[in-house]
Amino acid sequence: MILDSLQDSMVDTPVKDFVRAQTDVIIDGYSATGANGDVYFGTRKILSDRVALKFYYYNPIAPIHQEPVLLKEIKHKNIIEIYDARVIDNKYAYFLTPEISGGDLQSYLDSNALSIQSAISITRGILQGLAELHKHPNNLLHRDLKPDNILINKHNLEPCIADFGSIIRLPDSSAHASVSKNNFFYQPCEAVKDKIYTKQSDLYQVGIILFRMLGGHFPMFPQAWLNKVEQKEYDSIQGGYEKWTFIERVIEKKIVTGKLLSYDSLPFYVDDKLKKIVKKATHIDYKKRYATCVEFQKALFDYGKDAIDWVNNSGIVHAKRKDGTEFKISPDGTSFKLETLKGTSPWRRNNQHDGKLKSIIALINK
Repeated sequence: MILDSLQDSMVDTPVKDFVRAQTDVIIDGYSATGANGDVYFGTRKILSDRVALKFYYYNPIAPIHQEPVLLKEIKHKNIIEIYDARVIDNKYAYFLTPEISGGDLQSYLDSNALSIQSAISITRGILQGLAELHKHPNNLLHRDLKPDNILINKHNLEPCIADFGSIIRLPDSSAHASVSKNNFFYQPCEAVKDKIYTKQSDLYQVGIILFRMLGGHFPMFPQAWLNKVEQKEYDSIQGGYEKWTFIERVIEKKIVTGKLLSYDSLPFYVDDKLKKIVKKATHIDYKKRYATCVEFQKALFDYGKDAIDWVNNSGIVHAKRKDGTEFKISPDGTSFKLETLKGTSPWRRNNQHDGKLKSIIALINK
């Protein structure tokens, strides 16, 4: 029986009993990756569509209950839709949403390579959904934007913002709200220093998502952020709490000094213009970031309309110009070789370069 193989043994008994007793959805999947609840997947018997059931601790006055309440009136292709929300007992509730075919962006990135244009397109989609949250009268801050909380349609790479457990409405008389305790690695400078969160703080997190989609180094294992000197000090510390506090201080220092993102870790084909967009989105001063989602989107649109599309597939770099000409760069001994594809002709080796990446990139950019 499928329910017996869900690997949900750590889920509280009331939720497991409800899942196994309900008759509307044929449950066939489970995920515990979300920070704000357990999620089951299945097919509705009558409508035959794929859905997700997210369970969470129920308290009518608790902030987490805002998730289905605040989103019930919002309809946008880049925001997860809530079909239904119900209480199952005095401790738990759930809400029902569509299941997005590609799963979350983090899982997608773990097993797929994204091209420059795909990364730009996904980011623009996220910004379109975020603009809907930010606009009046919604005035909503997500506060927990990261690849784990972005769902992806595997057929067209359309993104969908999800997991609104940290959502909060921005007071009409204020430009900022309180800081969410989730998402430590994605906290902007103002959250760390001043304990405030703004609309530009959401844009900061989108900037980090773009950085990651472009291939930038952003480890999720805490110790991976330490350099050799810091690692040595970390090893000398006794106690788990003390060790974690030390890592927090190291990462917070990187955040407030603008050194969290290493632009040298981006692939060689990510040019300075695109890096400039990411740098503006993630500036340590939120007043110097993009002021709105629309402004951020326009910068990406202007860049993408003429940009060559690059992607690294298992060490082989492909590039495609707007005129349809394709290029393939691969290792060739101590240098690199370049192949070109035009129209229906086969791949041909191109020797109009010196075998170095700088020369090859200059040739492709002509």
